[in-house]
Amino acid sequence: MKQLITLPHNLEAESSLLGCLLLKGGLYGTVEEHGLIPADFWETRHQNIFRAIQDVFRSGRTPDLVTVSDELTKRGELEFVGGIPFLSDLMESAQLTAEAALKDHAGIVADKSLHRQLIKICEDNASLSYRQERDFDFIVNLTTNELIQLSIKRNARSVVKLDKLIDEELGALDQRVKHGAILQGITSGYPQLDNLTTGFKPGEMVVVAGRPGMGKTSFALNMAASMARQGATVLFFTIEMPSSQLVRRIISQECLINAKNFTTGKIEEDEYERLWREVDTLSKLPFYIDESSYLTMADVRSKAKKIRVEAGKLDAVFIDYIQLMHDPSYDKTPDKVREIEHISHNIKLFAKDIGIPVITLAQLSRKIEERKEGVPMLSDLRDSGAIEQDADVVIFIHRNIGKESQRDLTSILVKKNRNGQQGEVKLRFLPHYTKFAPIDETMEEEN
Repeated sequence: MKQLITLPHNLEAESSLLGCLLLKGGLYGTVEEHGLIPADFWETRHQNIFRAIQDVFRSGRTPDLVTVSDELTKRGELEFVGGIPFLSDLMESAQLTAEAALKDHAGIVADKSLHRQLIKICEDNASLSYRQERDFDFIVNLTTNELIQLSIKRNARSVVKLDKLIDEELGALDQRVKHGAILQGITSGYPQLDNLTTGFKPGEMVVVAGRPGMGKTSFALNMAASMARQGATVLFFTIEMPSSQLVRRIISQECLINAKNFTTGKIEEDEYERLWREVDTLSKLPFYIDESSYLTMADVRSKAKKIRVEAGKLDAVFIDYIQLMHDPSYDKTPDKVREIEHISHNIKLFAKDIGIPVITLAQLSRKIEERKEGVPMLSDLRDSGAIEQDADVVIFIHRNIGKESQRDLTSILVKKNRNGQQGEVKLRFLPHYTKFAPIDETMEEEN
């Protein structure tokens, strides 16, 4: 006979927690930071009692035997939970429970609930596989997304008192003062840009946007390679461009080899010398490239975590570019605006969850071409205003490609910056190396 397996739960922890709250209702705030909801309790009676305690507290009253039993009476649930005698038993069983144990018991209840939710996700999606009503990729992405949301709930930061946060921030300030650190995040490789942003910080979503032909991918590769040269581990997702083409660009810009010569094989002698001098160092950089023609946020998360395990760390993720990403839930009912909104929001959540900057490239709408100067605005972000809302930093690349004498002069426009200044950085685009280089004022005046 097959043995029935009971889902994870701990009735003792539930009873002790409820009893403590009935005895000392003012301690409800201590357990509230765990984000417990009635459904986290295994026993239905416990769910009803906790809901009553929750509502009493939120109405500004102190939970105790009288207020909670009154709330249960109003709901018509007092008799169902066992009446006053059952509430009194809970209080009696918790008499010897120390206040310090209250958090531990709340943690146990929350942990058992998460395990039950995990089991349900796995069972529900296993059932989809058995029925085979949806394709494999849909089920994998659905399962991954649900597991990610559960993980985010598990790792959500608790409520923290201000004094602790101040101590942490002052400690970080002390370290910056001692080491003379200007950057609070990872360098872009361009000092003037770093002066505005103070580096790309953990948890930030950075958007680099421009019209086709402005050099978004080249600029992103310049930054990624510079980060890797500084010892940062970088993961670069390319959707549109083959990885072989990216590698050619990296070699060209880092070894200063004419991109056309490299493609045709007509490399000059001095270029060969630079190639063999630099290529060994280049090949050892902690720089990973993923070429995916169909990229979802589930893919980004799983591959990023895989690289973090393999390399021992991961410092930055690049995505080229957001409008080419997919969300499987929109495959059968296409809605590009809603899809990009969902993807954008999840990129921001991913950046916070993994604790590193995520730099995503984005296309601008054709509206920009209707304006005389064609200088980008935040409203030009294509397909969704959510990109602007979710991003911590928005950087535009703008070149006046219509004027031959100025087509290589590039404005890097920081139009949104939650944690720093807005401003403009001038660079020169070197097309034969697909490289953006700093430009001084005299060079700018000459052009």
